[in-house]
Amino acid sequence: MSATFGLQYDGLKEALRDLQKVSPALRRQLSKEMLEIVRETMVAPIVDSIPNSAPLSGMDHQKRTGWNKANQRAGVIAKIDTRKARRRNLQQGAQWESVGTVVVRTKTAALTITDMAGRGPNQTRNPNPYRARPNFAADLSRKLNRGPSRFMWFAGERNVDATMRRLEPVVEKIILEAVPGVVRR
Repeated sequence: MSATFGLQYDGLKEALRDLQKVSPALRRQLSKEMLEIVRETMVAPIVDSIPNSAPLSGMDHQKRTGWNKANQRAGVIAKIDTRKARRRNLQQGAQWESVGTVVVRTKTAALTITDMAGRGPNQTRNPNPYRARPNFAADLSRKLNRGPSRFMWFAGERNVDATMRRLEPVVEKIILEAVPGVVRR
């Protein structure tokens, strides 16, 4: 599971899907504009909040859950999601997935673990006493001076309004292009 941060616009998923049918080249261009805005306003502050070195000494290795600053920086990505609802949700009346249209997500295991540690109901789930780390979340919070979510919501939430303001003209353009009968006043 990765840590995610989503921005939701009503009707944008439908408009993007309709625009893909009408003009795929325009859809690609407008999607690139949206992603560029999100990378500047959301991803950059999140990446800047990631520490240069491993937050805890046990994370300083080159394996799957190890800390490598270059990998952690590349692990924060922005995507556009226009998925339709899953079958089980369609049966309950949903048309689209309930995730944001523009999603900022972490891809690396170490960053996800570090970001979200301490969110679960039980901090000592592992019954093996050699692998259980009941102080992991508390140590991270003490070292980074932040609780869960340490990067995604900490840096992302501060920039939601600025991102939405910068995305408004692009979203308007998408909706006007997708619905040919709409006249702007």
